[in-house]
Amino acid sequence: MKLQVRDENDVTVVTPTGSLVLGPSEDAMKETLIRLIGEGRTRLIIDLGGLKRIDSSGIECLLVASERARDHGGDARLARVPKRFQTLLDIANLSSILHIYPEVADAVSSYTRPS
Repeated sequence: MKLQVRDENDVTVVTPTGSLVLGPSEDAMKETLIRLIGEGRTRLIIDLGGLKRIDSSGIECLLVASERARDHGGDARLARVPKRFQTLLDIANLSSILHIYPEVADAVSSYTRPS
């Protein structure tokens, strides 16, 4: 898996490509997200558009990132979730926990809209 991290205004976008599964890819993602949150970058967007595979460890990584970011006053929101992954999140009732947006731009603008 490859990871790209970029900033859009005061929001950090993390884009994994490949597979987010148990092992080195999940470890790399988790370490990156923990580091970003530790640096105070708690307004996160995880762009899943380039992800080909995800397993339960990858989904747990997304949940933990969201929880940690929220504990620090931010959030980890998902964008461009492939349909097959969206179905998994729906079946597991995680769509109500994770904030999901069709495009990265929608997720970025969600941080500036009043709640």
